[in-house]
Amino acid sequence: MKNFPIKFLGWLMVLLVGGCVDPYRPPEITSPASYLVVNGFFNSDPGTTTTIQLSRTQNLTDPKAPTVETKAVVTIESAHKDVYTLQEGTVGSYTLTGVTPSANETYRLHVKTTKGADYYSDYVPVLTTPPIDSITYHPDNDGLQINVNTHDPKNNTRYYRWEYESTWEYFSDQNSAFELVNNKIVNRTQSVYQCWGSEKSSDIITTTTTRLSQDVVSQFPITHIPSTSIKLGSKYSILIRQFALTQDGYDYYDQLAKITQSIGSIFDPQPSQITGNIHSSANTGDIVLGFFRVGTVESKRIFISKAQLPPWYTNTGLGTCTIDTTKAGDVIKDQPGVINLYIPGLYLTTSLPCIDCRLRGGVLQRPSFWQ
Repeated sequence: MKNFPIKFLGWLMVLLVGGCVDPYRPPEITSPASYLVVNGFFNSDPGTTTTIQLSRTQNLTDPKAPTVETKAVVTIESAHKDVYTLQEGTVGSYTLTGVTPSANETYRLHVKTTKGADYYSDYVPVLTTPPIDSITYHPDNDGLQINVNTHDPKNNTRYYRWEYESTWEYFSDQNSAFELVNNKIVNRTQSVYQCWGSEKSSDIITTTTTRLSQDVVSQFPITHIPSTSIKLGSKYSILIRQFALTQDGYDYYDQLAKITQSIGSIFDPQPSQITGNIHSSANTGDIVLGFFRVGTVESKRIFISKAQLPPWYTNTGLGTCTIDTTKAGDVIKDQPGVINLYIPGLYLTTSLPCIDCRLRGGVLQRPSFWQ
């Protein structure tokens, strides 16, 4: 009891301190400011299409999709005054075809909005991206690690960025021969047993070889796939795209990665303003998000089949697909997935996600590149 006053005082201090803590909501979270976002680059590969996408930032609390910047005048200008105008197709997306930049020229992007605001990028050189030497993979204790290898024999690149697209084949738990159409059991005209899923990379992946004597990137990690992932259940493919960057471009993406991918503790980089190479011509406070570059893109694809991997368990996310036998009248009433005819008037059934692979996010159409 003699320690009771001290303990009581301690608990009282905890309550008082807790009661004095108010959540801090920075003004940027609810700020009405809407800044221009520029996504795209001038593709110097012959015969390719250059695409520049324009949109607007929004508040963190806004649940709607970002607003696109439509009906803008978008041009690419050379230092020698050549001007190429991009055409808007899909709203907010501007394209240019049939134009190949000159290797020894510099270019800038110019955007003029419907409100009359002008935005210019810095003039940037044309960069040639070295080819991807190889994509390698190796199983570890947790799954599959995928790496990339490249080099520049001229030691000119030094700064690299990658994007990737994953595609995987997967199957339903059961192959269905029937379906319900207008409350009637009919033969299925299209198989929903085999699907392909896909996703694009969302992280910013960069590296530099400036601290190395040779411009060589060896076994650089691109992505890691858990061993239980449905991506590895049958066949998996990854397409990696490689971009050469200037030092300014690398610094921009490196800063963006640190701010967007490393915030979570007091030891991580704190939020700060990101400065790209696109600016308002009239108002320095009118921030533009994005970095304009000109150059080639190198890509490489590999396929990995389940037979090439350890005997990992695949988590389909379906749980147990219980199979029942149901009379035709009950099938129409309960509308489960119909697998097959067991005996006349009696059908094998299970839940629809166990039959229709599309219900797990995939599509039925086989990709044109699939092997």
